[in-house]
Amino acid sequence: MDQVVMVGFGNIGQAVVPLLRSHYPHRRIVAIDQHADVVRVARAREMDVELLHCRVDAGNYQAVLKPHLYAGAFLLNLAPAVSSTALIKLAQSRGAFYLDTGIEPWAYELEREASEATSNHALREAMLALQHERKGQPTALVAHGANPGFVSLLVKQALLALARVLDHGGLPARTPTSRTREQWAALARDLDVRVIQISECDTQHAEFARDDDEFVNTWSVDGFVTECLQPVELGWGTHERGLPEGGRVSPTALGGQLAAVQLTQRGHEIAVQTWTPLRGAITGCILTHNESLSIADYLTVPANESAGTACWRPTVYYAYRPCEDAIASLALLEHGAPAANWRERVLKDELVAGEDELGVLLMSGRGVAVWMGSALSIARTRTVAPCNNATSLQVVSSLVAGMHWIESHPREGIVESDAIDDEHTWNFARPYWEPIQCVQTAWRPQAHSHTLYFDDFLLPGITLRDPQPA
Repeated sequence: MDQVVMVGFGNIGQAVVPLLRSHYPHRRIVAIDQHADVVRVARAREMDVELLHCRVDAGNYQAVLKPHLYAGAFLLNLAPAVSSTALIKLAQSRGAFYLDTGIEPWAYELEREASEATSNHALREAMLALQHERKGQPTALVAHGANPGFVSLLVKQALLALARVLDHGGLPARTPTSRTREQWAALARDLDVRVIQISECDTQHAEFARDDDEFVNTWSVDGFVTECLQPVELGWGTHERGLPEGGRVSPTALGGQLAAVQLTQRGHEIAVQTWTPLRGAITGCILTHNESLSIADYLTVPANESAGTACWRPTVYYAYRPCEDAIASLALLEHGAPAANWRERVLKDELVAGEDELGVLLMSGRGVAVWMGSALSIARTRTVAPCNNATSLQVVSSLVAGMHWIESHPREGIVESDAIDDEHTWNFARPYWEPIQCVQTAWRPQAHSHTLYFDDFLLPGITLRDPQPA
């Protein structure tokens, strides 16, 4: 019997099982997790998942995983700090398929002076190097959750929507015909898309308040804390005037014309303006994410391929406003409390209302913008899939859509979400993301300004925990 092997059986691992049972009813599911608490053990028993209690690390991963991997099996890496490159090599050597929701190292270096080694830029560069070595191997789809992942498909859909808007305004729309990378980049340039924000506002809330010593959120406490403590990274647009104070361009070995910029601030230390259809203008933080770099790279129009220079590229970054309990939890980081001194909880069954509004905001220098994405509520989520909140359902539906794409493209080697067929995967995952919003807006971070410089969006001296500006 074909099987799915999951490294990690936390919130996302448990949430994906109902979709696997629906779309892959005959596959055996094996989960490997370093924790064997009462909840995980009970959930595994209820879901008929074989749960193995083990911390997968650099010393044991081959011995632990090899017996479960063979041609046609899927290896899903859903755990933090379990090396993506190591697991890809192992899966491909066994003829198995691979998929993860973000490129992971064996361990993160979160000290400011040492963080470059495990920055998203460095991790992606290592993955691109491996990609060049392993063409034609069994397919490994990397960084393919909600974001990074499905948002790359949303960008393409939003480009087409913006083209229709500007076509009505007198700009002829040049819709990609063969939908190549070059055509998508040319369309974004022609539409003068200067800024792409992966824009998210999570308003899900529980029936009772968090305790002062609890760190909570709606997807993964470990993942969120790691992203908060990493320096901010973003794809840097060619329209920008100059680097922000303290910013530096990351050295690029294989990323073509990508300009990856790293700031001195960590994710939870910087506030930025963004916009969503349901909430309007909101304050978010900038968390370092793979899609900020891969989308900027994918939509770069080169000036000189051999010289690695660009004539056009948008600025791309992730602007995130987590749920209010997660924002309150950030006080634990600011006070320097070690993880051992707090309790962790992922909000799921106790949620009573709210949405996870997740999409992409494409802002053109021609004075218009398009926001496209999901307004999935906790109420609708519970009618669609058990063991999920709105945040997890967006992630796991993209995971399973990626598995379907892999099955029809079995020998593609290592693939990023930006490069996969957008229509097939879009149509598969979209029902889980509904309602989809596609909204035109004239919102700008600075009134009467069309410059769209990165500095225009920043809110110096403000953090997420401060009241939102009027």
